[in-house]
Amino acid sequence: MNDARSHGFTQVSVPYGYERFMLRQLYEPWARELVLRAGLRRGWSVLDVASGLGPVARLAAAAVGSGGRVVASDISAPMLALAATHLVPAGWAAIEFLEAPATAIGVRDGTFDAVLCAHGLQFFTGRAEAVREMHRVARPGAVVVVSTWAAERPLGLFGPIGETLQELGIAEPYPLAFDPGSYRLDAASLADLLRTSGWHDVEVETVELDAKWDRAEAAASTLLGTPFGPLVTALTGDAQDQVRSRLITKLGGPADGITVRTASNIARGVK
Repeated sequence: MNDARSHGFTQVSVPYGYERFMLRQLYEPWARELVLRAGLRRGWSVLDVASGLGPVARLAAAAVGSGGRVVASDISAPMLALAATHLVPAGWAAIEFLEAPATAIGVRDGTFDAVLCAHGLQFFTGRAEAVREMHRVARPGAVVVVSTWAAERPLGLFGPIGETLQELGIAEPYPLAFDPGSYRLDAASLADLLRTSGWHDVEVETVELDAKWDRAEAAASTLLGTPFGPLVTALTGDAQDQVRSRLITKLGGPADGITVRTASNIARGVK
Protein backbone atom coordinates (compact mmCIF):
# COMPACT_ATOMS: atom_id res chain seq x y z
CA MET A 1 0.00 0.00 0.00
CA ASN A 2 1.15 3.52 -0.64
CA ASP A 3 3.36 4.20 2.42
CA ALA A 4 2.02 7.71 3.08
CA ARG A 5 -1.58 6.54 2.72
CA SER A 6 -0.94 3.60 5.03
CA HIS A 7 0.54 5.93 7.62
CA GLY A 8 -2.71 7.88 7.56
CA PHE A 9 -4.60 4.83 8.81
CA THR A 10 -2.17 4.41 11.71
CA GLN A 11 -3.38 7.69 13.23
CA VAL A 12 -5.46 6.71 16.23
CA SER A 13 -8.50 8.86 15.40
CA VAL A 14 -9.03 7.40 11.92
CA PRO A 15 -10.18 3.86 12.86
CA TYR A 16 -12.83 5.29 15.19
CA GLY A 17 -14.24 7.54 12.46
CA TYR A 18 -14.13 4.57 10.08
CA GLU A 19 -16.02 2.41 12.58
CA ARG A 20 -18.71 4.97 13.34
CA PHE A 21 -19.42 6.39 9.90
CA MET A 22 -18.35 3.82 7.27
CA LEU A 23 -18.18 0.30 8.67
CA ARG A 24 -21.91 -0.47 8.88
CA GLN A 25 -22.99 1.85 6.08
CA LEU A 26 -20.40 1.01 3.41
CA TYR A 27 -17.99 -1.80 4.22
CA GLU A 28 -20.17 -4.43 5.88
CA PRO A 29 -22.55 -4.67 2.88
CA TRP A 30 -19.57 -5.08 0.56
CA ALA A 31 -18.04 -7.67 2.89
CA ARG A 32 -21.20 -9.76 2.54
CA GLU A 33 -20.95 -9.61 -1.25
CA LEU A 34 -17.33 -10.76 -1.18
CA VAL A 35 -17.78 -13.60 1.33
CA LEU A 36 -20.87 -14.84 -0.51
CA ARG A 37 -18.75 -15.44 -3.61
CA ALA A 38 -16.02 -17.29 -1.70
CA GLY A 39 -18.23 -20.29 -0.90
CA LEU A 40 -16.56 -20.82 2.47
CA ARG A 41 -17.04 -24.18 4.18
CA ARG A 42 -17.02 -25.28 7.79
CA GLY A 43 -13.53 -25.99 9.06
CA TRP A 44 -11.72 -23.95 6.43
CA SER A 45 -8.71 -21.77 7.10
CA VAL A 46 -9.16 -18.21 5.78
CA LEU A 47 -6.84 -15.22 5.35
CA ASP A 48 -8.35 -11.73 5.14
CA VAL A 49 -5.77 -9.35 3.61
CA ALA A 50 -6.04 -5.60 4.33
CA SER A 51 -8.68 -6.52 6.89
CA GLY A 52 -9.14 -3.05 8.37
CA LEU A 53 -11.80 -3.30 11.06
CA GLY A 54 -12.52 -6.88 10.07
CA PRO A 55 -15.99 -7.03 8.45
CA VAL A 56 -14.80 -9.75 6.07
CA ALA A 57 -12.94 -11.61 8.81
CA ARG A 58 -16.04 -11.70 11.04
CA LEU A 59 -18.27 -13.04 8.28
CA ALA A 60 -15.62 -15.63 7.47
CA ALA A 61 -15.40 -16.63 11.15
CA ALA A 62 -19.16 -17.23 11.18
CA ALA A 63 -19.02 -19.23 7.96
CA VAL A 64 -16.13 -21.59 8.85
CA GLY A 65 -17.28 -22.14 12.42
CA SER A 66 -15.39 -22.98 15.57
CA GLY A 67 -13.44 -25.70 13.78
CA GLY A 68 -12.05 -23.23 11.25
CA ARG A 69 -9.36 -20.60 11.39
CA VAL A 70 -9.42 -16.92 10.36
CA VAL A 71 -6.38 -14.63 10.18
CA ALA A 72 -6.99 -10.90 9.70
CA SER A 73 -3.89 -9.14 8.38
CA ASP A 74 -3.38 -5.42 7.94
CA ILE A 75 -0.53 -2.92 7.94
CA SER A 76 -2.30 -0.66 10.48
CA ALA A 77 -1.89 -1.68 14.12
CA PRO A 78 -4.60 0.78 15.34
CA MET A 79 -7.12 -0.67 12.87
CA LEU A 80 -6.37 -4.21 14.04
CA ALA A 81 -6.49 -3.19 17.70
CA LEU A 82 -9.98 -1.73 17.29
CA ALA A 83 -11.11 -4.73 15.22
CA ALA A 84 -9.99 -7.01 18.04
CA THR A 85 -12.43 -5.35 20.44
CA HIS A 86 -15.40 -6.74 18.48
CA LEU A 87 -16.71 -9.83 20.27
CA VAL A 88 -16.68 -13.17 18.45
CA PRO A 89 -19.87 -15.14 19.23
CA ALA A 90 -19.79 -18.77 20.31
CA GLY A 91 -19.65 -21.12 17.36
CA TRP A 92 -17.48 -18.82 15.25
CA ALA A 93 -13.80 -19.33 14.53
CA ALA A 94 -11.49 -17.27 16.69
CA ILE A 95 -9.93 -14.41 14.70
CA GLU A 96 -6.16 -13.99 14.79
CA PHE A 97 -4.82 -10.51 14.06
CA LEU A 98 -1.56 -10.13 12.15
CA GLU A 99 0.18 -6.81 11.50
CA ALA A 100 1.85 -7.26 8.12
CA PRO A 101 2.09 -5.67 4.67
CA ALA A 102 0.23 -7.47 1.91
CA THR A 103 3.50 -8.24 0.12
CA ALA A 104 5.04 -10.05 3.12
CA ILE A 105 2.30 -11.74 5.11
CA GLY A 106 4.67 -13.90 7.12
CA VAL A 107 2.95 -17.29 7.15
CA ARG A 108 4.16 -20.53 5.62
CA ASP A 109 3.34 -21.66 2.07
CA GLY A 110 0.05 -23.44 1.42
CA THR A 111 -1.68 -22.47 4.67
CA PHE A 112 -5.16 -21.26 3.67
CA ASP A 113 -8.24 -22.68 1.94
CA ALA A 114 -9.39 -19.18 1.01
CA VAL A 115 -7.72 -15.78 0.68
CA LEU A 116 -9.95 -12.70 0.70
CA CYS A 117 -9.17 -9.02 0.14
CA ALA A 118 -11.82 -6.30 0.14
CA HIS A 119 -11.01 -2.89 -1.35
CA GLY A 120 -7.32 -2.94 -0.57
CA LEU A 121 -5.53 -4.18 -3.68
CA GLN A 122 -5.93 -0.95 -5.66
CA PHE A 123 -3.93 0.90 -3.01
CA PHE A 124 -0.99 -1.50 -2.82
CA THR A 125 2.27 -0.19 -4.23
CA GLY A 126 3.19 -3.75 -5.24
CA ARG A 127 -0.11 -5.09 -6.54
CA ALA A 128 1.40 -8.03 -8.43
CA GLU A 129 3.63 -8.90 -5.48
CA ALA A 130 0.63 -8.89 -3.16
CA VAL A 131 -1.40 -11.19 -5.40
CA ARG A 132 1.57 -13.56 -5.69
CA GLU A 133 1.85 -13.53 -1.90
CA MET A 134 -1.83 -14.47 -1.67
CA HIS A 135 -1.12 -17.32 -4.08
CA ARG A 136 1.90 -18.48 -2.06
CA VAL A 137 0.00 -18.81 1.21
CA ALA A 138 -2.96 -20.61 -0.42
CA ARG A 139 -3.30 -24.38 -0.59
CA PRO A 140 -3.76 -26.16 -3.93
CA GLY A 141 -7.42 -25.82 -4.83
CA ALA A 142 -7.88 -22.78 -2.60
CA VAL A 143 -10.06 -19.86 -3.69
CA VAL A 144 -9.21 -16.18 -3.81
CA VAL A 145 -11.81 -13.41 -3.88
CA VAL A 146 -10.68 -9.81 -4.31
CA SER A 147 -12.76 -6.65 -4.65
CA THR A 148 -11.74 -3.18 -5.80
CA TRP A 149 -13.72 -0.07 -6.56
CA ALA A 150 -14.68 -0.33 -10.23
CA ALA A 151 -12.92 1.95 -12.73
CA GLU A 152 -15.89 1.53 -15.07
CA ARG A 153 -18.19 3.42 -12.68
CA PRO A 154 -18.16 6.70 -10.71
CA LEU A 155 -16.17 6.54 -7.48
CA GLY A 156 -19.17 6.75 -5.17
CA LEU A 157 -18.29 8.23 -1.79
CA PHE A 158 -14.61 8.94 -2.33
CA GLY A 159 -14.93 10.92 -5.54
CA PRO A 160 -17.04 13.68 -3.93
CA ILE A 161 -14.74 13.68 -0.89
CA GLY A 162 -11.68 14.30 -3.05
CA GLU A 163 -13.43 16.94 -5.15
CA THR A 164 -14.61 18.81 -2.05
CA LEU A 165 -11.23 18.96 -0.38
CA GLN A 166 -9.40 19.85 -3.58
CA GLU A 167 -11.83 22.68 -4.34
CA LEU A 168 -11.37 24.09 -0.83
CA GLY A 169 -7.57 23.99 -1.05
CA ILE A 170 -6.93 21.18 1.45
CA ALA A 171 -3.50 19.62 0.97
CA GLU A 172 -3.19 16.03 -0.22
CA PRO A 173 -2.33 13.78 2.75
CA TYR A 174 -0.57 11.38 0.36
CA PRO A 175 0.34 11.35 -3.35
CA LEU A 176 -2.62 10.94 -5.75
CA ALA A 177 -5.12 11.38 -2.91
CA PHE A 178 -7.32 13.47 -5.23
CA ASP A 179 -6.87 11.21 -8.27
CA PRO A 180 -10.00 9.02 -8.69
CA GLY A 181 -7.99 6.58 -10.81
CA SER A 182 -5.77 5.71 -7.87
CA TYR A 183 -8.78 4.32 -5.98
CA ARG A 184 -10.03 1.96 -8.69
CA LEU A 185 -9.16 -0.93 -11.00
CA ASP A 186 -10.95 -1.99 -14.15
CA ALA A 187 -12.19 -5.55 -14.48
CA ALA A 188 -9.66 -6.55 -17.15
CA SER A 189 -6.69 -5.32 -15.10
CA LEU A 190 -7.95 -7.08 -11.99
CA ALA A 191 -8.39 -10.36 -13.85
CA ASP A 192 -4.94 -10.01 -15.40
CA LEU A 193 -3.33 -9.47 -12.00
CA LEU A 194 -4.79 -12.74 -10.72
CA ARG A 195 -4.04 -14.79 -13.83
CA THR A 196 -0.43 -13.67 -14.16
CA SER A 197 0.12 -14.48 -10.48
CA GLY A 198 -0.88 -18.12 -10.96
CA TRP A 199 -4.60 -18.13 -10.21
CA HIS A 200 -6.84 -19.87 -12.75
CA ASP A 201 -10.58 -20.02 -13.55
CA VAL A 202 -10.62 -16.28 -12.88
CA GLU A 203 -13.96 -14.51 -13.24
CA VAL A 204 -14.78 -10.86 -12.51
CA GLU A 205 -18.21 -9.43 -11.80
CA THR A 206 -19.08 -5.74 -11.58
CA VAL A 207 -21.53 -5.17 -8.74
CA GLU A 208 -23.38 -2.06 -7.56
CA LEU A 209 -24.63 -1.39 -4.02
CA ASP A 210 -26.20 1.61 -2.34
CA ALA A 211 -24.50 2.89 0.81
CA LYS A 212 -26.95 4.64 3.11
CA TRP A 213 -26.59 7.16 5.93
CA ASP A 214 -29.59 8.10 8.06
CA ARG A 215 -28.40 11.69 8.43
CA ALA A 216 -26.56 13.97 6.02
CA GLU A 217 -24.17 14.97 8.81
CA ALA A 218 -23.18 11.32 9.28
CA ALA A 219 -22.41 11.00 5.57
CA ALA A 220 -20.20 14.10 5.76
CA SER A 221 -18.46 12.65 8.81
CA THR A 222 -17.10 9.76 6.72
CA LEU A 223 -14.14 12.10 6.25
CA LEU A 224 -13.10 11.24 9.81
CA GLY A 225 -12.54 7.61 8.84
CA THR A 226 -10.03 8.47 6.13
CA PRO A 227 -6.50 9.95 6.12
CA PHE A 228 -8.23 13.26 5.31
CA GLY A 229 -9.80 13.27 8.78
CA PRO A 230 -6.90 14.72 10.80
CA LEU A 231 -6.44 17.47 8.19
CA VAL A 232 -10.08 18.47 8.42
CA THR A 233 -10.26 18.39 12.22
CA ALA A 234 -7.21 20.69 12.34
CA LEU A 235 -9.17 23.40 10.50
CA THR A 236 -11.08 26.17 12.24
CA GLY A 237 -14.70 25.47 13.10
CA ASP A 238 -15.98 27.64 10.24
CA ALA A 239 -13.70 25.92 7.74
CA GLN A 240 -14.85 22.49 8.94
CA ASP A 241 -18.46 23.55 8.50
CA GLN A 242 -17.68 24.67 4.96
CA VAL A 243 -16.14 21.28 4.14
CA ARG A 244 -19.12 19.40 5.53
CA SER A 245 -21.68 21.64 3.83
CA ARG A 246 -20.05 21.32 0.42
CA LEU A 247 -19.62 17.55 0.77
CA ILE A 248 -23.27 17.11 1.77
CA THR A 249 -24.29 19.03 -1.34
CA LYS A 250 -22.11 16.86 -3.57
CA LEU A 251 -23.53 13.71 -1.99
CA GLY A 252 -27.07 14.82 -2.78
CA GLY A 253 -28.06 16.55 0.49
CA PRO A 254 -29.40 18.30 2.41
CA ALA A 255 -32.01 15.55 2.79
CA ASP A 256 -32.28 13.85 6.17
CA GLY A 257 -30.65 10.74 4.74
CA ILE A 258 -28.13 10.24 1.96
CA THR A 259 -27.75 7.29 -0.40
CA VAL A 260 -24.61 6.87 -2.50
CA ARG A 261 -24.34 4.34 -5.32
CA THR A 262 -21.05 2.42 -5.13
CA ALA A 263 -19.60 -0.07 -7.61
CA SER A 264 -16.94 -2.74 -7.24
CA ASN A 265 -15.23 -5.31 -9.41
CA ILE A 266 -15.17 -8.64 -7.57
CA ALA A 267 -12.77 -11.28 -8.88
CA ARG A 268 -12.73 -14.96 -7.94
CA GLY A 269 -10.01 -17.44 -8.81
CA VAL A 270 -8.70 -20.87 -7.85
CA LYS A 271 -5.18 -22.09 -7.15
